[in-house]
Amino acid sequence: MNQTLRKLMLGLLLLACKPVAAASLAIYVSGHPDDWQLFMSPDAYQDLTGPDTRVVFIYLTSGDQDLRGGGQGAIPLYLARENGALRSSSFASSLAQAPKLNSLHPSESVLLNRHRVTRYSYPNAVHYFLRMPDVADWQSITHIDLFHQRPLPLRTIDGATTYANWADLAATLRAIILTESRGAAAFRLNALDPDVRYNPEDHPDHRNAGALALEACHGLKARIKLFQGYATGLYPENLTDEEKLNESALFALAASATTEAGYDNTWEYWHKGFIGKNYYRLYYDPGSLQTGVLPSFDGVPVALNTASTFSLEYISPPGHSDADQNMVMQAFDRASELISYHKRHFNNMHLLVYAALLMGGFCLGLLVMKRRPVAEPTPQVLHHATA
Repeated sequence: MNQTLRKLMLGLLLLACKPVAAASLAIYVSGHPDDWQLFMSPDAYQDLTGPDTRVVFIYLTSGDQDLRGGGQGAIPLYLARENGALRSSSFASSLAQAPKLNSLHPSESVLLNRHRVTRYSYPNAVHYFLRMPDVADWQSITHIDLFHQRPLPLRTIDGATTYANWADLAATLRAIILTESRGAAAFRLNALDPDVRYNPEDHPDHRNAGALALEACHGLKARIKLFQGYATGLYPENLTDEEKLNESALFALAASATTEAGYDNTWEYWHKGFIGKNYYRLYYDPGSLQTGVLPSFDGVPVALNTASTFSLEYISPPGHSDADQNMVMQAFDRASELISYHKRHFNNMHLLVYAALLMGGFCLGLLVMKRRPVAEPTPQVLHHATA
């Protein structure tokens, strides 16, 4: 009896000493160190300031703009950009977590899938920098594009490791996700949309990061949000004033790190054009749907008959916005999608477009009616009676 009681007390003690896991896990995969601040807020801000959320950031490229380990600043550009990501993250985390002295320094090198990856941690956030090479001219083909298309190895800019091919890189990202999601029933994955139809005119490595994220989490139970990038510069603002202020603070802190290091100021007109905007669509990985209980997005359940056919074609009901807004702003070849998944929230631009379409149809109808030939009346022969 006494032995049983001692075992019970020991079990309770071990249970009490066991660290409490975060109630929610959010993973952000970015092409560059400042992508989540500009394109994935207010989600990232809410996750970082949530008391029960653990946030994992994974960066595909170093953002070195072809400078590699050099540059004219006080430190290499890639280190300045990493400092910016850490600065904006720790600022938001400290609003909800008690900060620890020097908790971001020094970094550590962890071994995942036989590759060395740089890792920084904070009480509720962790950052993984893969440090793949970046390009100066993003409108040309990038190093990651070439790496995706041809089976040639690509070395990280710090020389820490070499990835043999795209599958090797995806396996490393998956190893990070599995390591950080261990014990979690499900997690939320956030990335820029890899599909050019829904994310046009964006940096290729934004989409490459999204493609890599989807491949890495295939079959895992993830709630996936795919955001739009540079195209949002032409869209109307759709965040609240508070959300816009928080997003501005995150990006300003990221920009301040590179400016202080002596590099170009990104707190300027072009980058500011993305602030205040949040456009995305929700996506289910088909491999994640082969379960008895299907997930849901913000209370919107997935229909059972979609489990075998779910793909990138699905456009969700909107949260702050929905990614199919750009269907109106592009050619009208996706009008059927617009009808099927029309918006919950209209804004002035939509009303103007719809009014113009209706007026155009009305005027076209009048023009057709006006040009239609009018049939001449059949002449009638009058017969006069003779006396």
